[in-house]
Amino acid sequence: MSALQHGYAVGSLETDTFSERVEFALRTTSQDELRGLTADLPTTGWRAALARGRAAVSLRRPASLLDPAQLAGGRIVIGRSSACELVIADDTVSRRHAALELRDGAWRLVDLGSSNGTWVNGRRAADVEVWPGDELQLGAACFRL
Repeated sequence: MSALQHGYAVGSLETDTFSERVEFALRTTSQDELRGLTADLPTTGWRAALARGRAAVSLRRPASLLDPAQLAGGRIVIGRSSACELVIADDTVSRRHAALELRDGAWRLVDLGSSNGTWVNGRRAADVEVWPGDELQLGAACFRL
């Protein structure tokens, strides 16, 4: 996952491609398939990406995303704070903006009392089930799940 992060940070992956690869990584059970997700990515350092101002999103502790046993009751906190698992460097995103929670086999997006709101497919959301392909908006930051 860190190679995917890096590929996104340095601009080698578009947002849609990054999202698709993360989704595939969550479903795969083979180390070879995981290695194949990053085979075409450069191996330069993340500090260079930050210097170029291209590291807007980063994942913290991504290994837990790959182990299905750890996903039961899983929670991924999204926000501006470096303490979040998914960090979005945008001033309109609250420090702890929202969380993706795995409940009863379904992913839910839960607003954590954000200042600028959480939206799914153009509708304001407080606690809603989400699916791959849904468009999420946290403050002014938009991305596809």
